[in-house]
Amino acid sequence: MVGELLLRLYDSYSLILGVTSYFRVSQSYRETWLTRGYVLVVNVLTLSLLPLAFWLSAQYVRTIGWFPNLLTYTTYILFTVSYVTIVYTLITRSCRDTALLKVHGIVQRLKRAPDFVVEHSVDGTLDNLYNLKLGSVLIICLFGMSTCLVIPNEKRFSVMLCAFFYLNAMNIPLIAVHRYFLALWDIAFCYQSLNKELSQLLDSLIKESPSRLQLEQLQHLWMLHSLLGRCTLRLNKIYELLMLAARFENLAFFAINGYWGILFSSNVNSPFYVILYGAMNYYVHVMDYYLLNFMFDQTIRYQSAIQHSLSEVPWSRELNAFVLYACTSKLSLWVCGLYKANRRSWFQMQISIITFSILLLQFHLVHNKKYTL
Repeated sequence: MVGELLLRLYDSYSLILGVTSYFRVSQSYRETWLTRGYVLVVNVLTLSLLPLAFWLSAQYVRTIGWFPNLLTYTTYILFTVSYVTIVYTLITRSCRDTALLKVHGIVQRLKRAPDFVVEHSVDGTLDNLYNLKLGSVLIICLFGMSTCLVIPNEKRFSVMLCAFFYLNAMNIPLIAVHRYFLALWDIAFCYQSLNKELSQLLDSLIKESPSRLQLEQLQHLWMLHSLLGRCTLRLNKIYELLMLAARFENLAFFAINGYWGILFSSNVNSPFYVILYGAMNYYVHVMDYYLLNFMFDQTIRYQSAIQHSLSEVPWSRELNAFVLYACTSKLSLWVCGLYKANRRSWFQMQISIITFSILLLQFHLVHNKKYTL
């Protein structure tokens, strides 16, 4: 019940930001002329006003004196990367909505298939992954809406409104990527259920030779498994450029905010609650991006689950064909052919972030002719 309420809040926030023009009704998604027109207006206003908001925010950061000898160009780098990512996210919105609707239709059709047992319980890892990811996204969105209220010694409504606008706008790529996560989660759940059905079928074949009905059931499960694989690859093709843009944005966000955090913590005049608030926001972002890459690994794991009981089943031509399919259809989700989306790439990214943060600190110290923070 709580999870469904949180999901509705997420869907409503996505619609308000203009990430999608569809809203959830029961187990389906709908679009009306009102939501379509609203999202179009919001997208145009966001793309038009966001450069001004970023510019004013950068000028404000230069004048408040929070940072000791701040290298101001890091602010412009972060805002530029974020704006380019937001632009791409919004102008490709309709393509992603179409792809997600097709995935949703395939998943619902698969769940209505005679061989599919919806009553299968969700694997504990998948359930925890879903709850943690949804919780991290909602917390980040809450940070985006409330950060304007914790600006030290600032009561001007114009500054707070500008901060509220650009911080919520920076959540747009996060919301869009989370919709990809939800689609992958549905696909992984379907893979899990198909694997259970297949395991039960193979267990029954150990005791006796396969009947025609059982072979037809094996072929049908094989077809559903293959359909999910094609669906996953198509979805990855639609989202790969967004994933690449989001990776660059996360790299800039983590490196620059890590650099800012070190300067904050080393400055005795920095308010403690601002340091704590920023650290919480930073580490929730880190966990959120890690969970996304963990979801890629889980999807591939369920898709390529090894059926150990195959060796004990009486051999047949149909089983031989299935084994060949299982051994040659391993998913490999690449992002624009540059890197694989998995936890290993996440750890590689963390190494890059540490390297860039050290470089920024070195430039900071050399630029100010000062070798201690």
